[in-house]
Amino acid sequence: MSDDAIIQGHEQILAHTLPLFRDYPIPPEVELELPPPSTKTLDIRFEEYVPGRSLTATATAAAQYGNAVGTLQAGILSAMLDDVIGPLTFLTARGLTTCMEMTTHFLRPVRIGDRLRLSAMVRKAGRTVIFVAAEAHTGDDKLVATVMSTQQVVWPPAR
Repeated sequence: MSDDAIIQGHEQILAHTLPLFRDYPIPPEVELELPPPSTKTLDIRFEEYVPGRSLTATATAAAQYGNAVGTLQAGILSAMLDDVIGPLTFLTARGLTTCMEMTTHFLRPVRIGDRLRLSAMVRKAGRTVIFVAAEAHTGDDKLVATVMSTQQVVWPPAR
């Protein structure tokens, strides 16, 4: 598969990601988990990866993440979007990245049970920093949140 082919499906995207970890020095006491625990906890499923451009996933606003009025707690929605931004920048940099800043704008509430489409798009990928935009939409295509994030390339430097 070429580096620019669109990859669809959760398992296929994870399989594409795994070889990049082979060069990463994981401490012996750490067991690599793909998907990572946060992705499993939030029940995020990767749907489509366009190399160097975008990553799309889906998730459901689960009851355990609800607030007192029956909507998704805002921090959980931010975490869901961060869980799509992180893998996209890791794949784009072909190495470890870390969030330097992330600004979330919440546009409308998300009801518990709503199915969400989470999309992250690379806006500019530099050697040491990657700028990313992300959006969350409900199943009926209503925009519920937007994010702008700056990700630092930690290891190895982007080629």
